[in-house]
Amino acid sequence: MAEAIATSTASNLVSKLCEYLIAPIGRQFGYVLCYKSYLEDLKNGIKKLETANERVQHSVQEAKNNGKSIENDIMIWLESVEDKAKEVRILLEHGESANNACFGGCLPDPLVRHPIGRKVKKITPVIQGLHDESTSSNFQKVYYENTPIGIVPPTTSTTRSVDKKEDVLESRASITKDVMKAIADDKVYVIGVYGPGGVGKSKLLEDIERRAKEEKLFGVVAMAEVSRNPDLRRIQGEIAYALGLQIMNEETARGRADLLRKRLESDSKKNILIILDNLWKKIELNEVGIPCGYDNKVRGYKLLITSRRREVLRADMGSDREFRLNELEDGEARRLFERIVGDRVNDLDIKPWVDGVIKNCGGLPLLIDSLAKRLKYGDLAAWRIASTHMDVSDAKSIVELNYNDLEDERIRSLFLICALDSGSILMRCILAYCMGLGLYKKIQQDHRKCKRDRLIMDLHSLQDSSLLLDSDDMKELRMHDIFVDVVLTPDF
Repeated sequence: MAEAIATSTASNLVSKLCEYLIAPIGRQFGYVLCYKSYLEDLKNGIKKLETANERVQHSVQEAKNNGKSIENDIMIWLESVEDKAKEVRILLEHGESANNACFGGCLPDPLVRHPIGRKVKKITPVIQGLHDESTSSNFQKVYYENTPIGIVPPTTSTTRSVDKKEDVLESRASITKDVMKAIADDKVYVIGVYGPGGVGKSKLLEDIERRAKEEKLFGVVAMAEVSRNPDLRRIQGEIAYALGLQIMNEETARGRADLLRKRLESDSKKNILIILDNLWKKIELNEVGIPCGYDNKVRGYKLLITSRRREVLRADMGSDREFRLNELEDGEARRLFERIVGDRVNDLDIKPWVDGVIKNCGGLPLLIDSLAKRLKYGDLAAWRIASTHMDVSDAKSIVELNYNDLEDERIRSLFLICALDSGSILMRCILAYCMGLGLYKKIQQDHRKCKRDRLIMDLHSLQDSSLLLDSDDMKELRMHDIFVDVVLTPDF
């Protein structure tokens, strides 16, 4: 029994001795004796890997051409392949040199082959592993869909952009703050911003959209342009794009609205802000696919809208709060103009004409931006003309759009009358003009109070259309100077 145990122990010792001594020695000889075979295996392996790499690169480039983002593990694999391929190319070059190295002039030099063969043997399975990885299911799709622009990631931190102090216009900062408070108020669902064309409503919405995302006030923020002649398909498409929803293959407007509504209602928290810019008239939210009540008012969601007419916000869209975006004050208008033109305003020849140019813009950011860009590289003659004569082309389009939107011919005539007296409107005078022109002749002659009441309502309509400036005192009203100048042009 003891002899059997001793024999077994000795056998184990011999086996361990072979394992720890003979096998390593054999490997060392293998680096020299099997050198060519190792090199051939590596050449075949790197060739297959390069073919696989080319295929993956094609898929990656195709995805990038279509605006897709590449999965991180694919990018790591490509970097690893590039690094290892460089290492292999250098190693194979050394391997070819080692083939020509001789020991004693007749035999391959083992001192040269050994370290190279060792490196070749170790890197070959790494190359094979990279190749095998490329055949896995993970490489069937190398990209992922970008997060839709309207989806606000709940965990990914967003670095808030900080505006330079000199770039902030106080009036815009103030109204932005007020609107942000309103959309954060649980009791407020529909918020409206109104003002004349060119005053910067769309720019204000862009700033609010950005801030709402940065401050993570909502999980979803979707924005669409409505315009004077609403295109339902385009509006639905813009909202769907923000949500990452594919609906444009649906032919019918009703079908697209149904898909959009289901997507919005699937948000259990109802943490959604929808922004509709530039409404000229009522838009039926149900027809778009925005969930709302029978009164066309959203429930649970937040809706931010802009219009040139306050009445569209109140009567048609049921706004809970409205904010008027006014023209820029002189100081703000100058800062905006100088920001665009730059140091040109300090040119000694140009400087005397700057005030006139800014005044002619009437505090409308659209006109300031347009004129400043034209004058930035304009000659002295252009500055003189811009200072003394307003270029009504831009302003005219703004006024005409508001004017043409007035449905009642009586109110259109009232607007023209208001411009006759340099835009300074006294109630008693304007009433006399209107009665003299017979604008209220359908109202009985002895009801002068009724005519005055009708005039007040018509003037409110002009204010709501941003064609008259707001005033707490209805006895004396004022029209914007730039509107007066446009109306008094011969071809208006």
